[in-house]
Amino acid sequence: MYLLSTGSSGGFDEADEAAVRAITEAGMAALASDINASPVSLGPSVLGDTRLKEALERPAVGDEEEGSLVEIFDTVAYESLLNQNPLMSMAVVDKSGNILARAGFDKELFDQAVKAPGVSDSLTFDEDGLISASLGGKLHAVKVSRPLAQNRRLVTIQAVELGGGSFFRRVVGTENPAGLVQDGAIFGEAIGSAKTEELTGWLGEHLNDVPPEGASQAFQLGKGPNARLGAAARVPGPAGKGKAGLVFVVLSGKTLSSTKTDMQTALKVALAKGGLGPTGWGLVAGLLIISLVLTFYLPFLEYNTPLRRLMSEFNGITEGKQHEINHDRYGGEVGRVGKAAQLAMEALRVSWEEEMSDIDPSSSGVRSRTHSTRSLRGVGRRRGSTRSNKRVTGSQDAVREEPQSSSMHEDEDDVAAIDLPGASPSPVERHASAEGPARKKKAAARPAPSLSDPEPAAAPAFNDEVSAGPIGFDDDDSISLADAGQDRESYYKSIYKEFVETKQACGENVDSFPYEKFAKKLRKQSDSLLAKPEVKDVEFSVYVKDGKAALKAKIIKV
Repeated sequence: MYLLSTGSSGGFDEADEAAVRAITEAGMAALASDINASPVSLGPSVLGDTRLKEALERPAVGDEEEGSLVEIFDTVAYESLLNQNPLMSMAVVDKSGNILARAGFDKELFDQAVKAPGVSDSLTFDEDGLISASLGGKLHAVKVSRPLAQNRRLVTIQAVELGGGSFFRRVVGTENPAGLVQDGAIFGEAIGSAKTEELTGWLGEHLNDVPPEGASQAFQLGKGPNARLGAAARVPGPAGKGKAGLVFVVLSGKTLSSTKTDMQTALKVALAKGGLGPTGWGLVAGLLIISLVLTFYLPFLEYNTPLRRLMSEFNGITEGKQHEINHDRYGGEVGRVGKAAQLAMEALRVSWEEEMSDIDPSSSGVRSRTHSTRSLRGVGRRRGSTRSNKRVTGSQDAVREEPQSSSMHEDEDDVAAIDLPGASPSPVERHASAEGPARKKKAAARPAPSLSDPEPAAAPAFNDEVSAGPIGFDDDDSISLADAGQDRESYYKSIYKEFVETKQACGENVDSFPYEKFAKKLRKQSDSLLAKPEVKDVEFSVYVKDGKAALKAKIIKV
């Protein structure tokens, strides 16, 4: 845009500076009008009462005595003026600033008023005066009358309204951050979206640049895109004099970043200045072409890059360079596709193992694991979204070092699937796997049972019935009570946790499936099986059937 307009590409210009100064001067003009229009100008009218005149001419008497100045002044002040102006306060003071009588809403402020800059000086003048003063955290209009008998004066005060609805606020508005500042702090309420640190910071840097009357020059506050312009003016009257005086600070409503010129504005400026020659139009055409290309290319790049990364991961799995899809590295729909693909590969792997077991019964006891099989099983251990398999108590090292004879598998019998409430068996099985390296059983393959052999006795079901059908032999991923030692509750909890996780992975509701009910059925099943003399141990495994989680028990004979 700088090249198009042959001017500034952004920043504050003279119009911005003039706007800030104009608001500052308008605000001070409105404030001066509010001070001049204050009803304190009516204060000297109470001096026309004859009772008060006589009381002012008599020597001072005790405040409690009848006809004292305090009593008469209080009566006359309310009858004449204070009843119609309840927010006004009045007092009679002498030349030295001593308060002889006071009445009204904020009569306690006269102790501070007689010492305020401008008020103490007015007590020595021969003329009356209308001035401003900062009293009690508010800006007040103060009316000092001419000297009366014995150099006594009538002082009237009332706060100037600066809040919403006042003439001052209507003039200033709320678009520009502004506020009154005194001694490094906000005086009253800030206007608009003003921040205390911005107003006080600007005045701290440019207090000496604020003239006694009128608005100062506009100066920039801060650097970078959040920089603003600012100007200030002193409050009219004694309240705005000196370093401790009240100063009205106004900041620009726009920051530096909002002054940047867009294309349409820059083109208009360039056309108005005649800056679009042959070279300029070439730049415009090039800019439009680049913008059009980026409009189509950037969304294409953002959408296709994750797909290409996902495709490279599939190729890596095919070539054996990796064994799982890191779907958690993707977001949105691509991440969901990667997660679904990972779950599908896991299901296919389990289904393949089951199919191989059915085709080759001799391999049902000890399933061979390829490199890819081990990696896919690792997905379940690492990702709770796929499956979280845990092993309970028991020393894994001891198990790995303990030799196992081939007769162990020959003495193991499978028990039919356990029919739990809300869970039905599935042709796809998932067994509880141990954390850490899997144990390898050095056992001979169990021969396939002949049709003439009797079916092994089924374990009693949890719901007083046993699911029909033969049960395939579990591999070394199942968890046994022997591994768990004496801590059966920990073993049951691990089975329960895996069962619940499997149900959740299948999309089943687990709200009405408490652990106590589950453990009670496991205890009953375990005690029933272990009571038989030929049973050495009982193992439970979790699997999936028909899309639902199921549980089955396997007995190991002595």
